[in-house]
Amino acid sequence: MNADQILKILKTINSAYSRFDVTDDRIALWGDMLKDMDFNKVMHRLKAHIKDKPFPPSISEISVYETPKNEFLEKYRRWQLEGAERIAKQRRDERGQSEQQPRSDK
Repeated sequence: MNADQILKILKTINSAYSRFDVTDDRIALWGDMLKDMDFNKVMHRLKAHIKDKPFPPSISEISVYETPKNEFLEKYRRWQLEGAERIAKQRRDERGQSEQQPRSDK
């Protein structure tokens, strides 16, 4: 979120809640807290808050944190595929070796 978007969030809060003053300290604090968040998602939460709550939101009430990408499942699937390919190759190699060995009839 950029500085203009942060200011828009604060002005929206000020418009909905007249006791919420937009001061330099508040701009700095909220800017620091919101800078890594998605503007549209935060604004959506703010609008929902305004519809339901009679008091201005705290930062935590409208914060939206992105869920970190879980790469484990992707790695796990890749390991499964590599393992299956390795086992198939090993079995092919074993079959090839057994066919090349002469059979002894007893």
